[in-house]
Amino acid sequence: MTLTRRIHLATIALAAITFSMGIAAPVGATSARSTLAPTGADPDASGRAVMRAKRKNGALQGQLLVTAKKVDARAEFEITIDGVRVGTLTANRRGSARARFRTNPRGADQLLGVDPRGRALAILRSGAVVLAGVLPDDSSTAGDVRCCLPDDSGPECEDRTAAECAAAGGIDQGPGSCLPNPCSGGPASDDVVCCVPDDSGPECEDRTAAQCASEGGVRVAGASCAAGTCAPTAPPDGDVRCCLPDDSGPECEDRTAAECAAGGGVNLGAGSCVPNPCLGGVVTTTTLPSAPLVRVTCEKRNDRSRVSVNGKNLAGGSYHAHITSGGSSATSDPAPTIGDEVELDFDSDPGDIAAGATPIPAGFIAGAPPAVTGELRDAGDAVVASATATCEAK
Repeated sequence: MTLTRRIHLATIALAAITFSMGIAAPVGATSARSTLAPTGADPDASGRAVMRAKRKNGALQGQLLVTAKKVDARAEFEITIDGVRVGTLTANRRGSARARFRTNPRGADQLLGVDPRGRALAILRSGAVVLAGVLPDDSSTAGDVRCCLPDDSGPECEDRTAAECAAAGGIDQGPGSCLPNPCSGGPASDDVVCCVPDDSGPECEDRTAAQCASEGGVRVAGASCAAGTCAPTAPPDGDVRCCLPDDSGPECEDRTAAECAAGGGVNLGAGSCVPNPCLGGVVTTTTLPSAPLVRVTCEKRNDRSRVSVNGKNLAGGSYHAHITSGGSSATSDPAPTIGDEVELDFDSDPGDIAAGATPIPAGFIAGAPPAVTGELRDAGDAVVASATATCEAK
């Protein structure tokens, strides 16, 4: 069984409350999001991943935003895609963290070297999986191939049928994603650091971008392969709680980290299997509490305003948020519930706006102390729940 299939099996078994769906995006762009469910290593933790792809100057570019909440304050975490370590994130003193990946990184961005849609994402600490989920693949390219077509700026990859590709004089690279660009020529002909799936774990190889994509590999940042390039940090020596997929639900067994990985399990780190920590995230009832809840969080900086309105205990449907601070107000686009929850973000940061946040001015948050009132509204614009939060000032 390949590494990719093992990771998918473990993620599906352990993340039973992971609901995901595509979200609306502007013409010429695609977007998808997924909740990241706790595995039992930190039952209170929550997270999400939002991926956006669009064409710019003919080339497909991608951005992935990964966030975590209610994790250990000021702790360091690793992010993996199909078991390959692709980056890190650090929690603030409130236990919140975020990391942004781009195919063309700038500033504090980390490299997005693979199309994450349809792949398993995980957030780990000291080798133990804390949150896990799978981004939906709504690219709708069934039957298409990656067709490399000549262009003045270098070969462009487009989704075409094999017949259309041949008729246009393109090079058929077979099925797969055009993100990142798998076409050879120019920078794509240079060797990259590629983590190739293998039964014993991802192996680091020097490949061209085209070869890495064709072998199902994940490109990672770095100039060359070194020890530990692809795999996340190993946990301390000794047995760990290993959650293994089973027909009756995930089972917890004491295994070494290596045995757990070889068996396709998810490592929860050291501890006891009694009670079974693998069942911590499983939904056992669909009955919702009678009252919807909303939580507003906000952050004010000299050059930035950020607000999140998070609802839970909601009936299925679409909801939007309306926020006010001082004399300013803003309303988000509607978003569908995921399970019984919805999360709506507002931000003045261009990167977060590109990832789906509703734009607000940098000076939106006002008051002494700064505060924001958020209302969660249903499709008929009726207020379902509201709350006021004092904002963190930095």
